[in-house]
Amino acid sequence: MKVLFVCTTGGSGRRQLGGAERMLAELVPAHARTGVDVVAATSDDEVGRSLREAGVPWVGLGATSRIDLGYARQIRRLVREVKPDVVCAHLLSAAMHARAALSLDRTPLVVTLHNSLWQYRDTAGSWQQKAATQSNITLDLAMRRLRPHATVAVSEFEATELRERGRVRNVHLIPNPLPADWPAPKPADAPASGRRPVVGYLGRLEREKGADVLAETAAHLPEMDVRVAGAGSLPIAARPNLELVGRVVAADFLRGIDCLLVPSRVESFGLSALEALSLGVPVVHTGAGGLAEVTRHATGTLAVRADPSPAALAGAVRRALAQAGPAEERRGVAEWYAQEYAFDRCVTRWQSLYRSLR
Repeated sequence: MKVLFVCTTGGSGRRQLGGAERMLAELVPAHARTGVDVVAATSDDEVGRSLREAGVPWVGLGATSRIDLGYARQIRRLVREVKPDVVCAHLLSAAMHARAALSLDRTPLVVTLHNSLWQYRDTAGSWQQKAATQSNITLDLAMRRLRPHATVAVSEFEATELRERGRVRNVHLIPNPLPADWPAPKPADAPASGRRPVVGYLGRLEREKGADVLAETAAHLPEMDVRVAGAGSLPIAARPNLELVGRVVAADFLRGIDCLLVPSRVESFGLSALEALSLGVPVVHTGAGGLAEVTRHATGTLAVRADPSPAALAGAVRRALAQAGPAEERRGVAEWYAQEYAFDRCVTRWQSLYRSLR
């Protein structure tokens, strides 16, 4: 079985390495290791470099604008050369252009947006952003009618949005997994008396991820240290107890904090929350989108939901640290997440879908 992966990582309108890009960099080599003949077409960015280093056959392709006819022609040409059994497009731009490229081609197509466009529209900060997102929604739904295909949702939230708000059919649910080399659950003990608790943020520094409330939340937590990991376009105001640590190894970062803060306004899944819970790290979250779903099993033990205001988030952090039990009590929750979201299980689900479309 041969699968062509198309993704506009780092492409038009998206410059940070997020959960979708991380999953693509992990899943494509895993398919290759398990006997699938893969070819990846992405921008020449971190994902492209990662795929090349993993030995994946790679072609440098990416959109330079919202509508790039040259990009669509390149995809069409690549499909004719590679002759894949399935084309799998990740993120909106790749999905749009792959549909155009395959408009007269019967090769099975699978699309994964990794987000809810309606959620972006509903939480947009200006009418211009709302209008731009609505334009994307309209174009996405029109292209789905012109070139039918299978759709994969990474959460039940995203699947419901597609089915109910978009009237989209042929939707398959395949949740994002933990990384392939993710460490086994080994929850640390609660902060010892006299040690300042450490609160962490791990993600893109953008408004939709709630990064704009981090500095003020830190100001409401003077007795704690706040570490912010990630990159993005949003500047984070300085605070005496706030440290910007840039890009990090996720597992190492999470094992060095006492609570993870996920203040997202937009979240189709919530990979950082999943990763923290699988290590027994308490999570404070807004419940946006897929976050409510990902954290459900840990509610009342390791997960605390809060309104996305600095004062509410700070109060929830204190509650999360107070209610988190000893390491052994948290291990059971962590082990459930490690099993439920195991990487190999996700790979099997994807390959079963590909085979069903041939």
